[in-house]
Amino acid sequence: MSTPARTTPVDMQRASETSALRVQLIRDLAMVAIIAVISLAAGLVIDRFAKNPLPIIYKTPEQRFDAELTNLVATPPFKIAPAATIGLPEFRAALAGKHTLILDARPSLIYAQGHVPGALNLSRQDFARDYRRLAPTLKPATEKPIIVYCSGGDCHDSRMVANALLTLGYSNVSVFTGGWEVWSANKLPATTGNAP
Repeated sequence: MSTPARTTPVDMQRASETSALRVQLIRDLAMVAIIAVISLAAGLVIDRFAKNPLPIIYKTPEQRFDAELTNLVATPPFKIAPAATIGLPEFRAALAGKHTLILDARPSLIYAQGHVPGALNLSRQDFARDYRRLAPTLKPATEKPIIVYCSGGDCHDSRMVANALLTLGYSNVSVFTGGWEVWSANKLPATTGNAP
């Protein structure tokens, strides 16, 4: 038969100290967790109201650039000064001169159905994607004359794209207000497909 172990006052004191240490450790860890949660919440609140908040989810530079371009072109259309809009005669002269960059702001599906010969598709709908695709052509053209058109009439896509280009530093941007409607009504040449 085995004899039960005797608990001595020293063993009881050690058990009591161990129990007290465990309780203190749990209490300290709980306080650390509470402080961490409060700090995280305070940081998120401060970041939310900061002038330039940090993103919660990491985005690549390309994703951030796309988001900025999308926000840029989504701004309400601005009022273009009379000098910044052109009619059909000026548009035809600029097109014939071949020194002006012509941009079609309509969606790519509509662009493919028919567009002004030589016009590049910089759709308001897919502005970020199209801007990156056309960057090799657009970036050297910051001082070059640029004319943007869309469907014409009540279409504001060309104004929104022109505003975005002006904000991006392009200095010589105009809008052909007649757009595709006036161009096609005058039975002027058209190109179909996705090529300019």
